[in-house]
Amino acid sequence: MMISNISKSRLKLIGIVLLFVTPVIYAWYLVFFTNFKMHSKGVEHGLLISPIIQVGDFELVEPISHKIYQLMGKWTLVSFVENKCDKACEFQLYSLRQIWVALGKDGNKIQRLVIVKDNNLITSEQIKLSQGQFLLKDDRDLKERLNSRFKSYPAFESEAIYLIDPYGNLMMQYKKGTNPSGIIKDLERLIRISK
Repeated sequence: MMISNISKSRLKLIGIVLLFVTPVIYAWYLVFFTNFKMHSKGVEHGLLISPIIQVGDFELVEPISHKIYQLMGKWTLVSFVENKCDKACEFQLYSLRQIWVALGKDGNKIQRLVIVKDNNLITSEQIKLSQGQFLLKDDRDLKERLNSRFKSYPAFESEAIYLIDPYGNLMMQYKKGTNPSGIIKDLERLIRISK
């Protein structure tokens, strides 16, 4: 009678231990020995560029004051104007401005850059609309070098928005039509993590 009570107690104890240990062992097995969630989407709203492309540092021009700034040191949202800036282009410039405004006090950690293929493609009114946005210095050689770095990314799209980290690395692409609130969430997360 006494022996059967001891064995029942041991069986209960072993059952309780297995209840807690089994999920841990199973999770370890899934992570290290299977392709579990190998290609699942993370929490980011854009596409991570892998491997990261080194863009480097170069000078940016604020088109109204003509002050010169450096690319490195801040997170940079980049958009391209390769054809005449139409309504969709204007909306993208406006969206980038609204993203910057929505970040509030963290807006000073973000800068916006427009790479214009030819200065005749964008009007001074459109530049004013995007207030506080930088342009690349009007240097054809620099524009070509930079374009080649962006275009070395196999999935490059000129309508997309790109993110460069504070060290000058191209790291994320937001395809045309990405919800700006998703970009804001990504930037808030990156700023919080980088502190």
